[in-house]
Amino acid sequence: MDREFFNLFLDKTIFPDEAKADLLRAFGIVQSNYGMEFLELADCYKTQEFNADKVEEQIKSLADISAINVYTLWALLLIHTAKYTHRLYAEKGIGEDIFWDTFTDLRYKAIECKDVKGVWGIFVAQWYRKFFTCDILKLGRLEYENNHYYYDAPYSFGDIELFKSEDIAVKSVHIPGAPEPFDKEARLDSYRKAYEFFKEELGGKPMICICHSWLLFPEYKSILSPKSNIVSFMGDFDVFASHEQENFEDGWRVFAAKSQLPPKKLPENTSLQKAFKKHLIKGGKVGCGYGVLIFDGEKIINI
Repeated sequence: MDREFFNLFLDKTIFPDEAKADLLRAFGIVQSNYGMEFLELADCYKTQEFNADKVEEQIKSLADISAINVYTLWALLLIHTAKYTHRLYAEKGIGEDIFWDTFTDLRYKAIECKDVKGVWGIFVAQWYRKFFTCDILKLGRLEYENNHYYYDAPYSFGDIELFKSEDIAVKSVHIPGAPEPFDKEARLDSYRKAYEFFKEELGGKPMICICHSWLLFPEYKSILSPKSNIVSFMGDFDVFASHEQENFEDGWRVFAAKSQLPPKKLPENTSLQKAFKKHLIKGGKVGCGYGVLIFDGEKIINI
C-alpha cells in the first residue's frame, strides 16, 4: 500500500479536509493490520477477470474484522488501485491532466456518499470498473465511455443507421455530479474536446453519443424552468424513448439522505428540490430517457 500516492491522489483530486482525515485514518488501520488482505482485493482490479460479487463479499468481510465502514473501504480500494491506472494512462499516451480530471469523480462520489450515507466513502463502487481500463474518460464537463449501441429501439439520422449491435461503436455520455458549470457552452466545450480526443478513431466521421439518464425523462421538462440547465441538456439529445419507474430511483441525487421520506416531508432547499417535491406530491411520473447526440466537431447535427 502506497501512502505517498494515496496522499497525492487526495491532494490532486481536491478531497475535502474532513474526508482526507477520515480516509487517511482508515488507510493507516488497514495498512498496519490488513495489508495482505487489501492487496489481494486490489489485484482483482489489475486484471480483466473482475468479479464484482466476489470483491463485494471480501470487502464486507474486511469491514467486519476491521470495524471500518464498507463504503470507506471501497474508497480506499479504488484510490489505491488508481495508481496502476495512472501508469496505464501513461502507457496509452493519455495526458496526466485527463487522468486527474477523470478520477476526480471519486471526490464527487465521496461527497455524495457523505450526504446520502453519512460516511466518507463510495457506495456505487461497481460503477468504476471501466475507469480502471481507460474506457471512461472525463473530457471537459462530461465523461465519455467506449460502448456499443445497446438500445432495443433502432435510431436513424441521414445515412446513420443505429440498431442493437456490439459492432456499432458509440460513446456513452455520463454526467458527473460535479460543482462545475453545466450550461450550454460548458457542454459544447466538452463535446469539442471529446471529438478532438477521438478524432483519429472517428476518421472524419461524426461522433455518435448515446445517453440513458434520469435527466432525459421527458416529463421533467414540464416541471423545471425553461432556463434550467437540465432542460437545456435535454435539448442536446434527440430523446427517442423513455421508461417510467414505479419509484424515484434517482431521488438520492436530488434529496440526498432524505430521499426516502414521504413526498410531503421532502426538503425544499433548492429550486430543483422544490420542483420535484411538488411533482411527487401530485403523483407525477418518474423515470429515465434514452437519447442520441451526433456531433460533427463543431455542432450537434441531429436536433
